[in-house]
Amino acid sequence: MEWEVFKLDQTGGRTAPFVSIGRGQLDFNAVACELVGDYGEYKFAQILTGKERGKTVVAVKFLREYEENSITIKRKVQQNGKSIQGMTVRNKDAIERLFGKDGSNKGMVRHKVEPIGENILKIID
Repeated sequence: MEWEVFKLDQTGGRTAPFVSIGRGQLDFNAVACELVGDYGEYKFAQILTGKERGKTVVAVKFLREYEENSITIKRKVQQNGKSIQGMTVRNKDAIERLFGKDGSNKGMVRHKVEPIGENILKIID
């Protein structure tokens, strides 16, 4: 028998920027946070919507200071008190209205993200 090295998916896990959507929240991984230069200074987020080829597209703008219609960003903390890289934007009503079944799902559904501004990530369907 001849053995071959199994090729790993380079688009998943810790190498690809993504957001997990479900349970009324958006969880951005550390790689996604790096795209907007987040090192813990963003405190709020605004959800943006627009139309692209007749379809609603969602993006998230990250803010250091509160602006109208902002949502407080939550950060996970380890037992030693150190913050885990990544950001959570939690607003059950808004997430369920925007993402339907995916937004209210008890599990999480991953979507790729891409930067469209200095502090804005677009969620790719």
